[in-house]
Amino acid sequence: MGRNYSNKNLTELEIGNIEFYLNEKKSPAEIAKILSKDPSGIRKEIKKYSSYYGKQRKCSNCLNRDNCHQKYLCDSIINKTKCYQCKYCIHAVKICPNYKINIECELLKKNHHVCNGCELYHKCNRVKIKYHAETAIKMHNAVQRISRVDTKADKVPQEFKNYISDRIKKGISPDITLNTLPEKYQMFKISTPTLYSWIDKGLLDCCNLDLRNKVSRIRYGENTLKRNTVKGHQLNGRSIENLPEDERINRKLGIAEFDTVEGIKGGELLFTIMIPCFSLMLAFKIEDKTQEEIGKALDNLEEKLDSYFYVLFRKVIPDNGGEFTDFEILETSIHESLSKRMEVYYTHTYASYEKPHIENNHILLRWLIKKGFDITLLSSDEILDIINRLNNYPRPQKNYKTPLQLLEEEFGNYILELLNLHHIPITELNMKDMIIKNQERTKWVLF
Repeated sequence: MGRNYSNKNLTELEIGNIEFYLNEKKSPAEIAKILSKDPSGIRKEIKKYSSYYGKQRKCSNCLNRDNCHQKYLCDSIINKTKCYQCKYCIHAVKICPNYKINIECELLKKNHHVCNGCELYHKCNRVKIKYHAETAIKMHNAVQRISRVDTKADKVPQEFKNYISDRIKKGISPDITLNTLPEKYQMFKISTPTLYSWIDKGLLDCCNLDLRNKVSRIRYGENTLKRNTVKGHQLNGRSIENLPEDERINRKLGIAEFDTVEGIKGGELLFTIMIPCFSLMLAFKIEDKTQEEIGKALDNLEEKLDSYFYVLFRKVIPDNGGEFTDFEILETSIHESLSKRMEVYYTHTYASYEKPHIENNHILLRWLIKKGFDITLLSSDEILDIINRLNNYPRPQKNYKTPLQLLEEEFGNYILELLNLHHIPITELNMKDMIIKNQERTKWVLF
């Protein structure tokens, strides 16, 4: 039988007890047992309402600070009496040869991740992370005040609720809807959890069935992300391991991801290209899953984009599918003057997480093009329409800007014309009328 935890919000007394027990070096699990609370809730409370204390000088995170006796590093200082010890100088970190960033405190990696109860608290030169009851209570009260302002459904005009319902019915998520409101509705401070609550309670003209992906997600451990490689498998060209670590982690401008999307077995496919720095996706219909078809699509794209092509596709990351195995076809330019148009770096076998951006964007694409649908039935204009809508869908990770907005900010409007892409205002964006059902059903289903 499971434990019976109290589901009530923390009282001020309980918040004070959390600080007291942390100072007594008790873990969140022990505190939760004493207070009859869920341990995960106590951990979230400590993490969310902990604050930084103390002033940090520029050199206070130096590994050698305690034993530093460096003086007079700045030759440009005329009056050196004003700059005696370099460990107190804001410029020293740029010129000091002995400057080393201190590693993260090992004590913070324990359960509570705060400095409460640490014996070295007053001697440590780092900025402290501390759970303080008085501060936590103030933050709790501030959150409650904000949540109460203009959040009752009966106090919000019906016009605003109709706008929200219309956006959600057309496939725009509640979070994006609230963060891309027209100016006339921005006075209403509605949080995303509140909006979901309204939908659950039936206070809007939309329901949970209108939401694209309202499911519980299973959080997997780190062990599930181990790289799966096949022993003895030889990669053609280059492995993704040959990419610099910074480029593997952060997909900068010039790095793209390749993949294909299949409809029915033996039918036509979509050759998809993802430019992660803009969250921009391109898609081209190809007749079959061959290297030659991929090469033709890239040749056409290179001819169309001209100089932009070499900026956007400096390095590309495909998987080990048969259509990508010949890296020479991918790298060979249509211009004889160029030795190659791009560099190819292959992911490992069964390691789709090594190109996560295009895999995640395929979820959006599969929202519109269901598995089992014959892509042959789609015209080039319909595919372009789908891609336009996907690239006009705001991205929360990009500060709710659309991929086209980011692309235009970098290169101007001319590149949008080359790709036949155009902006769609968020108030006019409709994703639901583009949802394509399986081949046995109606081709276009209007919601």
